[in-house]
Amino acid sequence: MPLTAFKYPFREDVDERRFGRLARLLELIQVEIERESAALRPSVERMTDCAAFALEAMENGESPERISERIDSLARNLALSRGRQALLEQQLSFVDRTRAGLPAILPSHRA
Repeated sequence: MPLTAFKYPFREDVDERRFGRLARLLELIQVEIERESAALRPSVERMTDCAAFALEAMENGESPERISERIDSLARNLALSRGRQALLEQQLSFVDRTRAGLPAILPSHRA
């Protein structure tokens, strides 16, 4: 049997198809993460501003009990939002590292 009669048991473009899908999915995930992070920033800024105004109002003699409850609520929400921001940063880092590893196994992503 001639040597040219052997066929590969896989298609030559299998890696490109498989990891190309992964690359496209990672790109979509990155866009989603960045969109959520951008949407969270104004909310965090508003909460920070509200907390500052509440503290100022308390210093100016407004009811400490009522203002204190509001500050506590803002502090909880701010902590949750900052925690979410940190998680989104970790997720983005994971996506970036994964995308950076693609050139090692995907010829179309090599420089």
